[in-house]
Amino acid sequence: MKHGLYLALISLSVWASAQRSTHNNYSGDWNSSASWTDAQATSNDENGSFIINGKITNGAALLTITGSVTVNDTLIVEGNFNMDQNGATLTVGANGVLIVLGDFDFANQLNINNNGVIAVGGTFDKDGSANQGSFTGSGKVYATSYGPVGGPGNPTTGDWIDDETGNTSQSESVTDLSGDGFSEIEEFINGGGTTPLPVDLLYFTTESNEEIKLSWATATELNNDFFSIERSEDGKYFYEIGRVAGNGDSNEVIEYEFTDKFAFAPIEYYRLKQVDFDGQFEYFQVHRVETGLAKEKNEFTAYPTIVKNGQMNLSSTKPFQIQNITFYSLSGGESKSLNEQLVQENPLNYSVNLSGLEKGIYLIKLSSSEGDQHSSRIIVE
Repeated sequence: MKHGLYLALISLSVWASAQRSTHNNYSGDWNSSASWTDAQATSNDENGSFIINGKITNGAALLTITGSVTVNDTLIVEGNFNMDQNGATLTVGANGVLIVLGDFDFANQLNINNNGVIAVGGTFDKDGSANQGSFTGSGKVYATSYGPVGGPGNPTTGDWIDDETGNTSQSESVTDLSGDGFSEIEEFINGGGTTPLPVDLLYFTTESNEEIKLSWATATELNNDFFSIERSEDGKYFYEIGRVAGNGDSNEVIEYEFTDKFAFAPIEYYRLKQVDFDGQFEYFQVHRVETGLAKEKNEFTAYPTIVKNGQMNLSSTKPFQIQNITFYSLSGGESKSLNEQLVQENPLNYSVNLSGLEKGIYLIKLSSSEGDQHSSRIIVE
């Protein structure tokens, strides 16, 4: 009988410390068994590791976790959050969001990936040794206040997160959220959690065939004017290729689609930008797509070669984005960059206003975001 009891205790211990995950793209309550893939209810005082893959809300006055937490989507803690046990880690994935309306006591290793956000309506209090209190990643912490000066590893800056070189640029105030493009999170915190987040994205997927099909869906929408679809060939410089109208306010699941018929690079990057009626916006995750297209040299044409009306046109055999265009005077004048005078008429054509150039002969040098180079000569009369 003792052996049976011993084995039962081992089984319970293993289950308690096991890694548990929420369902993908699921909006639900932390305490509900329906939110978790193992269909087990979760308490407000847990020892284990948790992965948040949906939008999960904990409404307790205090949530205590002695294990590790990974937030890939959204975790909202309406009360205080305690993770002050040594040895665990908190990871906020790319575009992940952790919102704590109360205080957040933390004493572990912290990793916030690109565009990840931790927003604390109360005080962010970080303790722990140099290793336990370390911070990695390019995301940010926003808090109404930070813990006292003199905490372990932070004798002069208090509990502000830094990159271990004294740089505290990744710790900001809640009032800085709007300036960084997270106005909806700031409004949510200022409203004590009563102001709904404007768009709750359920999923965003891409499919590559002869064309690139983008699909996404929202669970809720608030003040949603439109989605801007942006593309990039290098994953850094994004530009708009289309828009899809939003549905204003909605509490129902709405599905959207957009097809990119003009992909031209072997690898394309896509992201969604959601814009409110008041101009506020937020970005969703970036998708890398292998298009199956071979890289071919783009052919450019500049015309007319003799410009008489101050207007020149540029066309190409494939869609392109001009990164820089400079006119070098061959008549002894100064060279000029005319990036601000460009107007993209369609994916294959640009117009350039040359009214600021003096008469003479010019050498044009053009570089595109796709890595193509072009040069030609024109005469301005």
